[in-house]
Amino acid sequence: MSRNVARVAAIAAVTVSSGALVAVPPAVADIGADMTFVCTGEAGTHEVGLRVETSVPTSGAVGEPVQPGTVRVDVGVPAELVDEAIGKSPDDESPAPPVTGVEPTPAIAGVAQIRVAVRDSGRMRGGGWPAFALAAAPTREDGVVHLNGSGVAPPVVPLSPGGLSWVVGRLDLSLMPDDAAARRDEAELSLRCTAEKDAVLGNVRVRSGDPATAPGVPSGISRQAAAIQDDQCEELPGPGNDPRYDFNNDPALREIYDTPGLPDGMNLIPDDGVPMCIKGAGFFNVKKAGNAIPIATETLLRRSVETYTPIDGFTGPNYFEDRGYAFNKTFPVPGTVLGFGFMPTRAVAEAVQVRAPGAGKDAPITGNYQLFSMQPLFPPNYIEETGIDVKTYVRVQAGTASVNGVSLDLGDKCTTAPTLLSAHSFMGTQETGILKPEPGQTIIAEDIEIPAFTGCGVTEDLSPLLTASVSGAGNYANIESGQWCNFEDKSGCIDGAAAQPETFTVRPGGDVTAVAQPFTLSSLFGGQFICESATLRFPLKQAHWQARYMLTKARMSVEGCEAKGSDGTAYPVEDVTAESVYLNLVALQEDGTLSFSVNNIQLRSSVQVGGNKCTLEFANSVFDYSTFGYVEVPGYFEASYDNETGILAATSATGVTFSPKSTCTTIPGFIVGVALGEIKGDFALRPRQSIVSP
Repeated sequence: MSRNVARVAAIAAVTVSSGALVAVPPAVADIGADMTFVCTGEAGTHEVGLRVETSVPTSGAVGEPVQPGTVRVDVGVPAELVDEAIGKSPDDESPAPPVTGVEPTPAIAGVAQIRVAVRDSGRMRGGGWPAFALAAAPTREDGVVHLNGSGVAPPVVPLSPGGLSWVVGRLDLSLMPDDAAARRDEAELSLRCTAEKDAVLGNVRVRSGDPATAPGVPSGISRQAAAIQDDQCEELPGPGNDPRYDFNNDPALREIYDTPGLPDGMNLIPDDGVPMCIKGAGFFNVKKAGNAIPIATETLLRRSVETYTPIDGFTGPNYFEDRGYAFNKTFPVPGTVLGFGFMPTRAVAEAVQVRAPGAGKDAPITGNYQLFSMQPLFPPNYIEETGIDVKTYVRVQAGTASVNGVSLDLGDKCTTAPTLLSAHSFMGTQETGILKPEPGQTIIAEDIEIPAFTGCGVTEDLSPLLTASVSGAGNYANIESGQWCNFEDKSGCIDGAAAQPETFTVRPGGDVTAVAQPFTLSSLFGGQFICESATLRFPLKQAHWQARYMLTKARMSVEGCEAKGSDGTAYPVEDVTAESVYLNLVALQEDGTLSFSVNNIQLRSSVQVGGNKCTLEFANSVFDYSTFGYVEVPGYFEASYDNETGILAATSATGVTFSPKSTCTTIPGFIVGVALGEIKGDFALRPRQSIVSP
């Protein structure tokens, strides 16, 4: 085998160093189904046809990802529904076909969200198929308009031997004129479609997987940490039970506890800790190879082994610190790597957590974990930012590889020296909103160094090729985690296992203007701040797999405002200013609506009262026990977004108060420090956005 081919495989083997599997299936079979749906919406009830086509491997194994091929969809829409979507009246005549006899293409487009479930030996789980953008095909003789689209479905990891199948249930369909980009005010036509019965697209035979443990994983948790097929996490032992699982006293790993460092007046609460399991997904960017590949992770965490809280909870430091230790594992998932000459390459590698360099055999294999936060109900007096830090050591182990079908033997000792992995999660400030850790977060690891390789190759030494191709600094990982599964009370767990991360897809994205008319803040005591309109202007990135936290930052403005006291007296308002706000997507509700929090509410206005100017301000208020008075902090309100209407509706004002910075203290009905009774504002997004999971 030429050294060029070996070099291609070497690059592929390490571009999946965080656990990716890059493969062209050895044998595939076409699967698909034709279905008829009954769709209902504003345009009434219509029958719509759906054809789905894709391909899958003819067989698979437990614990090994099964990746469908390109998914092609064809949606057949009756002509009258097309006319309704493009705003064409029944009396309008269609243009004559060209002289060539080729039928014209209807001026319509759409988006299809196909609800697909995966049946794995009788157990059903979500398939996570993406939304498909649809374009019209030339009209056929049957009078039905066909909209075509394609995309890539996520891989499925079989959990048990037997069979794996994809089942189509519901269809959500949006139709709009093809020139909607030029007609931004044109509303989409949304339909919810159901079939008489579910349709099975196809099946894959699944055999038992390889029970061998992954290299370098200690025997105590090796079976679970190395085998995704069980889908269950094992409990990480508490301190003192096994020397491999405890705080790691390596100086580089202990550094996380130096920042921000403990303030004076803190109390240590030692404990056996709380065992957690966290699943994640994201990407790993290998700088030299220029590739970003998907990765899947699992973290076994023992949190709250040490908890630090203020001795005086009222006047002490507003600070909380949670310490523990963690073991991380990466799993293979499909990716795409093309080497020199664009040759299809298959390779397997993984990041294996190891002991610190020079540590003895009884030293901990775990890394250190820290959560530092503050109590939002008290003013900040020590830190401004909250977050999570994790530090550990890993080595990259490269396995089998093949290039264009030609096998390349890297041997079983192809690996690197241990390298430091340092990851951080920004959990917010009082301006952006402070996250709780349990719902999940984004973890970023920057400037990861891949050391030199040794032991690669059987007939020739390929280590220098791997080292020259991919070793070095500047690599980057971005992981989105799911809900934390608590082994003690089972909170955050789904059927005893950790949940996969929840991400979102936004369409069409772009610059968005959201206007609420009117916008009203109402005090519990009868005072009101009434504005003719409030406007949010923000960018939305059109993309898949977006994180929910800090979805976007919006410029806020209000117009035509007046203050009204509880006695009915109106006070003219001048010069209203508003800080920019942060939109955080909290959760997808069962009815399909999305819960949001709108953070950093700070409204300031000048008001004429009795011939004098004073300020009327709205934010949040917290009680400072050191001064025994209220202080202002950024406010927030909760909201709900409906994809069908495009309305972001304010639902709760518990995080907005009459600010203590206000000097208009004589207007009846406004009491400092008391949460507002109600906030009203239905923000209509233009263009209307579709925000779905995944």
